[in-house]
Amino acid sequence: METKDVIELPIPTGALITAVDTIMQERGYVPAESLKGKTIKMKEFSKKYCGNRAPEWIRTFIFDEYPEVDVNNGGWVVHPRRTKYGKTTIIFENRGAEWMEEHQLEIDWDAKLP
Repeated sequence: METKDVIELPIPTGALITAVDTIMQERGYVPAESLKGKTIKMKEFSKKYCGNRAPEWIRTFIFDEYPEVDVNNGGWVVHPRRTKYGKTTIIFENRGAEWMEEHQLEIDWDAKLP
């Protein structure tokens, strides 16, 4: 089989991997494995997954509306609201990102806080 317009260039694999990694980072791509085991706080969660919604909006329209996100219910949010057990909300990013992707169309993004 004849191939036209092909140029063969010897490129060291390491250099190619570095170049591809740099391009991926510049474009905001993140390998799925890099989210595993990572936790984030509300500000970062809001920015990355909720269009910079206020923490109270996220608590009301995501955490309260979908109690399955609470770690006590098998979810991915530790302390969705302040309690005697803790006040800092911690989010398991990988599981949270997957859940948000699966449920993004169910969330009422136009909802207003009372």
